Amino acid sequence: MSKILNRYLVQFKGLAVGQHVFSYDVDKALFDEFEASDITDGSLSVEVILNKLSNMLELDVYIEGDVEVKCDRCLEPFTIPTQFEGKLIVRISDSVDESENDNDEILYVSSNEHEISLGQYIYESICLSIPIQRYHGMLGTSTDDCDSEMLTHLNMLAPNDEEKEEPDTDSRWDKLKDLMNNKN
Repeated sequence: MSKILNRYLVQFKGLAVGQHVFSYDVDKALFDEFEASDITDGSLSVEVILNKLSNMLELDVYIEGDVEVKCDRCLEPFTIPTQFEGKLIVRISDSVDESENDNDEILYVSSNEHEISLGQYIYESICLSIPIQRYHGMLGTSTDDCDSEMLTHLNMLAPNDEEKEEPDTDSRWDKLKDLMNNKN
């Protein structure tokens, strides 16, 4: 495991039964750990409220901050706010319940484990919290920041509704179409 992902380890073995709070800061280093990340930078705060029970952990995860992504229109980076609330259940067991095996909110660890890494979960939660389409002017960002040169090129390439032309057709087919329309 990398040094960056080690920041997000939770040592649960020695914790007493009850609630415990963990806080983390997320920055560019986490996003650099994942190759195909749409997020280039960020500054987020993560709070994890861990409720330890005898054979499981309940984690309430709260993430809030800003991330830097590329605009879908002009490809310039810009910052958008994001937040996430989620619940993760960690079952401490040597056997996996097959009916819950495909549930993303349930994680199984063996009874020999003493820590869990939340780095991947935090990264994926942030990725899921950002909109699919990202462009200047959304979520309180300014449309003026969009690259005007790129927008000019896009507008030149966009089809103009006034110039829609009928597709060229072979005149031989027009006679057949007339027969079908008349139905005689």
